[in-house]
Amino acid sequence: MGRTPSGRVCLLTQARSWGLSFNPVSFFYCHEADGTLAGILCEVTNTPWGERYSYVLPATGEGHQHFAVAKAFHVSPFLPRDLEYRMSFSQPAERIGVHMADWQGELKMFDATLNLTRQNLNRKTLHRYLIAYPWMTAKTCLAIYWQAMRLLVKRIPIFSHQAADGEYRAAAVQSKDSLHEKQ
Repeated sequence: MGRTPSGRVCLLTQARSWGLSFNPVSFFYCHEADGTLAGILCEVTNTPWGERYSYVLPATGEGHQHFAVAKAFHVSPFLPRDLEYRMSFSQPAERIGVHMADWQGELKMFDATLNLTRQNLNRKTLHRYLIAYPWMTAKTCLAIYWQAMRLLVKRIPIFSHQAADGEYRAAAVQSKDSLHEKQ
């Protein structure tokens, strides 16, 4: 973005549950004073090493936002670092969608999509969430390590940890056609 937006910042993350905090990725939606989306700060945590890295995603106009950025931070021991993130975000509203894919040239290596419906945060909805999903944070953590174990059993190659390239990286804004035509 290159500057500090003048409006509110909204966070999309996994909530701490029963004292356990586990956030593989958090998204900070940064707005201007008039409410328009100025950009998204994507904060990635690499689970095995406990490090954080930020990707700055400058927003352009209304509608879905599409970005491409070279991976600059070692996240998974099962994926190489020479990948490109391709990300798509809907505007925050009653529903929100996030799509991230790791590409190595024309080969998609990883794909994740998150679609959510807005819920008001108050005492009633918080209690309902804790009753319905008491171990969601622990479940996410265990699922990642379970998948890692399955990959180890399959003898998937392991890539050694590399230091991050700087503290953050800014993404290039992409049109949907050029970015997602082969997804």
